[in-house]
Amino acid sequence: MKKQAVLSLSGGMDSSTVLVHLLEKGYEVTALGFDYGQKHKVELERAQQLVDHLQDKNLPVKFQIIKLDGLVNLLNSNLVEGGNDVPEGHYEEENMKDTVVPNRNKIFSSIIQAVALSIANEKDCNVEIAMGIHAGDH
Repeated sequence: MKKQAVLSLSGGMDSSTVLVHLLEKGYEVTALGFDYGQKHKVELERAQQLVDHLQDKNLPVKFQIIKLDGLVNLLNSNLVEGGNDVPEGHYEEENMKDTVVPNRNKIFSSIIQAVALSIANEKDCNVEIAMGIHAGDH
């Protein structure tokens, strides 16, 4: 049996790189994207395109988007629908603060851990969890 991993895949550069790295290391990857009402849904489209490309090459990756309906109404961030405009320009300290979604990575890590535990129980194996997180996410 192949090694197993569950990955939070946004479609951005960090998590996409982690996906390719896991596949290169011989993992079968369950990748989860999260729709939490973010304005920039193009990343989820890119995640699907990347997975489709990798699957066309017969690489062992599955992808599912988890909808977190209702969460958008509770989050105060410029990145979600209803928030202020996303700042333009260089990604500096002030701009970064305006683009944080509170506890987003903690929410995602909890869900990928739950899925990993389910796979571990089903397949009676160890399952790694992985995320590609930007170091500047305040």
